[in-house]
Amino acid sequence: MKSFISLSLLAGMALASPMMDRAKLELQARSAACAGNRFRASKDGGFGNIIATTVSSSNWGGAAIVTSGVTKVSGTFTVPKPSIPFGGRTTTDYCGAAWVGIDGYSNSALIQTGVLWCVEGTSYEYEAWYEYLPASLIAYSGFSVTSGNSVTVTVTKTSSTGGTTTISANGKKSQGTSAEWIVEDFTSGSSLVPFANFGSVTFTGATAVINGATVQASADSSVTIVLESSFGSALTGTTISGSSVAVVYE
Repeated sequence: MKSFISLSLLAGMALASPMMDRAKLELQARSAACAGNRFRASKDGGFGNIIATTVSSSNWGGAAIVTSGVTKVSGTFTVPKPSIPFGGRTTTDYCGAAWVGIDGYSNSALIQTGVLWCVEGTSYEYEAWYEYLPASLIAYSGFSVTSGNSVTVTVTKTSSTGGTTTISANGKKSQGTSAEWIVEDFTSGSSLVPFANFGSVTFTGATAVINGATVQASADSSVTIVLESSFGSALTGTTISGSSVAVVYE
């Protein structure tokens, strides 16, 4: 798969470390079987026919447009500076990731690109990456990101087994069935990693190309996704307005 990234970056360097190496392995450890099977309906609607406007998830928080004909999704966000959650330990890695993607909501064909962050004590790490399940996560070579950077990411799906970020590949296009703007708590093995307090992430310019037409994230088929703890309490809140998706840590 040939991939490229379009980033608008401020000054900043990210250094390789065991903490980031562990985080990348944990993020890519998600199996394709997890995609499309992570949601349950909230009280405001049924989920069986994907008609609920709000659903809960154990690891995603953000928004999705659930429809057919998705070929491209874009968004811009500022990389947050994570912090240790209340009651957390300075010797534990707390991580998270923000990304845009096509598919994965109701199937396993997820293609995504975004930024990973971690904090341990007073150490911070950031990395830009892309992934096409079930292949492993790949870090972009030659790019460094840090908190405060403005990052623009675009995913274009060009076939059932390939795609690009920002640049479309030649060949027949494959239409996806969902577009997502997500902040994620990813898994390591069978357990979620400790989730960092990321403050907030706002995706601007959040648009998707659906059946040849560009639509905003607030389209009629949009779904709000709430990341919940194992105790059922909300860890994220999402506001969708036009082409803006704001995800906050709660």
